[in-house]
Amino acid sequence: MPLGQKVVVIGGGHNGLITAFYLAKGGFKPLVLESRDVVGGGAVTEEFHPGFHASTLAHTLGPLRADVARDLQVEKFDCQIFQPDPRVFSPSPDGRALLFYSDVAKTAGAIARISAKDGEKYAQFAGALEEVAAIFAQLCLITPPAIDKPTTEDLWNLFKTGRGVRGLGKKRIFDLLRWGPMAVADYVAEFFETELIRATIAARGIFGTALGPWSAGSTAVLLLRAAADANPVGTAAF
Repeated sequence: MPLGQKVVVIGGGHNGLITAFYLAKGGFKPLVLESRDVVGGGAVTEEFHPGFHASTLAHTLGPLRADVARDLQVEKFDCQIFQPDPRVFSPSPDGRALLFYSDVAKTAGAIARISAKDGEKYAQFAGALEEVAAIFAQLCLITPPAIDKPTTEDLWNLFKTGRGVRGLGKKRIFDLLRWGPMAVADYVAEFFETELIRATIAARGIFGTALGPWSAGSTAVLLLRAAADANPVGTAAF
């Protein structure tokens, strides 16, 4: 497509707006069409009662990649991002509850009060997730290659990704191949015995999808989200 040509983006949601931003940055002329009188889509802030404003769909910010935030220069628009800690409060019907912090060791200590075994496993899980998430982070940074006629850049990007996968080692490569198509409920069950912990972490694999925890491939959603934030329970920011 020649530079300077108009591109129509249907929908002024957060994805559409960022797409238009990068198209404009690349020399195109994007036209964004939105049916509502406000833009932002799932990230829109609205007044739900006189004087009270909140995000009326997305419960948290993210996963927002750091490089995208830098390109958008969000700080220039007086955009403050708040990151509470603990990230997640997870209650259960029997009165027990867990707090998931940004600090893995602190969270493991909280989990150990419910299950010593799961407390130990949490650190292992966080480490494994961080390793695999690094590969997905690499994939997010590249343009999907042209299958029929890959360019030199496509081949170089594939080489770098392949080198990153190889660096995981045989055991973790096997894990990556096995986890990707797996249901997220099965994935978390490999690590944890407590249903409350399983449910809290597995939820990340179905947010924003038409999947359930037993849907094939829901683990891949969790791993892709972990590319932007490798904490097991994900981003908690607004």
